[in-house]
Amino acid sequence: MPASSEQLPLLLVSASGRALARSAASSGLPVVVLDLFNDLDVRELSVASRGVAAQGGKFDARRLLAAARIMCPPEQCGGLVYGSGFEGRTGLLARLAHGRTLFGNAPDIVARLKDPDRFFSLLDSLDIAHPETRLHPPADIAGWLIKRAGGAGGSHVRAAGSRHRARPGRYFQKWLAGRTLSVLFAANGRDARVIGFNEQWTAAVASCPAYCYGGAVGGISLPHAVEARIAAALGRLVHETGLVGLNGLDFILDGEGEPSVLEVNPRPTATIDLYDEAFDSGLLALHLRACRGELPDTHRTPASRAHAIVYAADTLRIPAGTLWPQWCTDIPEGGSVIPAGAPVCSVHSRAATSTLARDLAMARRDSMNMLLFRKAA
Repeated sequence: MPASSEQLPLLLVSASGRALARSAASSGLPVVVLDLFNDLDVRELSVASRGVAAQGGKFDARRLLAAARIMCPPEQCGGLVYGSGFEGRTGLLARLAHGRTLFGNAPDIVARLKDPDRFFSLLDSLDIAHPETRLHPPADIAGWLIKRAGGAGGSHVRAAGSRHRARPGRYFQKWLAGRTLSVLFAANGRDARVIGFNEQWTAAVASCPAYCYGGAVGGISLPHAVEARIAAALGRLVHETGLVGLNGLDFILDGEGEPSVLEVNPRPTATIDLYDEAFDSGLLALHLRACRGELPDTHRTPASRAHAIVYAADTLRIPAGTLWPQWCTDIPEGGSVIPAGAPVCSVHSRAATSTLARDLAMARRDSMNMLLFRKAA
């Protein structure tokens, strides 16, 4: 008798698949994971897994498609769930989804939201504030950023200079002072519900780009008026675009309490780590239901959680026999060589307040840096 779709493994594909795989484990869902790292904990959480990275920290398209065909062929796949890594590669996403049930936003929706011209025009039409954005450099470049369309994780963001010219896939955005925030939300194609607001920070490592994602703390409280404005903006965006599943929206909150939207990430984001344990069956189960048109209750009051990424300040060989703390995930295999500027692992914390959770995550990040680089010396 053929297996039912509930018994077939889901194919999880993301730059890092560990958070989605751990969420799947919460509801007992079998998964096959393809990502860039194939860390030790990913292997433990999955039926099968494989690293499919190319040079430059992107998916190797040929290896990715071949691995998917062999390890989770369409006729033996319960569906495809994707995370980061496809923002600028929607053609690859379409090829991967062919013949599989797609639990996530269709490639054309991703393409629309990651095209700066179409996205910021959409925000204008919906009366949603955003920083001044243009495809050509301004006459006075001071105070502007240059970004790559379809970039993710902040590593593509640079301070713009006089040498930068207009180019396909590149856009310019006015830098705004303020808090760098995000919201994780669920959508069913018609409506949106907030899961939680988060504050983000950069890696602050010399070998990483200046705006590289360093971590986030969840469960932060914002003024009611700000939360209401963001929730209303999400509602308009979902109604207009048909977004489904788990998604993220990044924004800047200036000193006057005015939010400006930076981008929408139309897929589960890294911040699912900060809320997953608050949901009995995990957030992946909620994602699947939202993709089917349901919108389960998302109201939870979890303890404040934070995570931080440990980046390699210099090229690092992971010492064999390293004892990894329980609050550490994304654990590389002993003997692995991590290039300078690449992620080594992640650390996590939980505390009574978001400030305490952030401080603890930072302290744990620093202690892992001391442990790893002292042992490698």
